Order: sequence, then C-alpha cells, then structure tokens
Amino acid sequence: MGRIIYYSYWGTYAAYTMAAIHAGIYKQDRLPQAEWIAAQYDLCRRYGGQYGNLIYVGLDSRFREIYSLGCRQHSGMVARALKHISKIFQIEEPLCFIDARPMEGKIPGLLQRCSFQWSRTAERLFEAWFSNKYWACLKQVQSAMQELEDGNNI
Repeated sequence: MGRIIYYSYWGTYAAYTMAAIHAGIYKQDRLPQAEWIAAQYDLCRRYGGQYGNLIYVGLDSRFREIYSLGCRQHSGMVARALKHISKIFQIEEPLCFIDARPMEGKIPGLLQRCSFQWSRTAERLFEAWFSNKYWACLKQVQSAMQELEDGNNI
C-alpha cells in the first residue's frame, strides 16, 4: 500500500485540494459544491498558518492513505525527516511525496498574511482562487496517479 503526501508552503490550499481530489472527496468532473469549498476555506482559516501539520485526508481507490502537509520552504528537510522516522520506527510502507507548490500561486499567502482574513471579501477571494486553480490541481493529480499506477515513486 503506502502513504501519499501532497505538500506545499501552505498545507490547506493546493496540497489539500490535490489530496482531496486524489482521495475522491472532490470529484474529477466538476467543481465541489459550495459547502465543500466553504469547508476548505474554514480549514484554511483555522490551520493554514500552522506548518508541519500532517492532515489525513482519506484513502484512495487502492487503499493508500492520502495526506496534506504544509512545510513552508523546508519541503526537502521535512520529506527526509519523515522517511528517516519511518525507518527508525520500522514502518515498512513507502512514502510518496507530491509537490503541490506550483499550484498554489500568490492568493493563499495574501489570505494568510492579511488582517481581513475573516471577512466576506477574503472568502470570495478564496472561492475565486479555488475555482481558478481546481482544474490545474486536477490535471496534476491525474498525472501523479498515472505515475503511481505505472509503478513510479514520484
């Protein structure tokens, strides 16, 4: 089986979106319902600024665990640490890290750093970001899933 970790600077924006697509929470043929987008925005508000949180998202069709991780610019260090911790504790299941940083853009950073984070304007900005980035995230997830299907450890 194994564990798949989507990571980015902020673990609740592109990384979570891609992990949710991979786990089948978000469908591949349409945008999620408004309630699901609002729930992800709430997740971003609550946990977006916390780094190092490994967020369990679900299982994929092959029963691999899917996670989201925010690690700022320390992705290489975090990936190595998780791999070595697995070795130390003799966890034999492979870890696969998928980079979601290129999907993120500037809006998540703006939302996390601004004082209007709790306003309706911020929520609309998130909705616009989500609607704009969803299809690019979907394409990356489909590519990653194909690589995994082909036996490649991304």
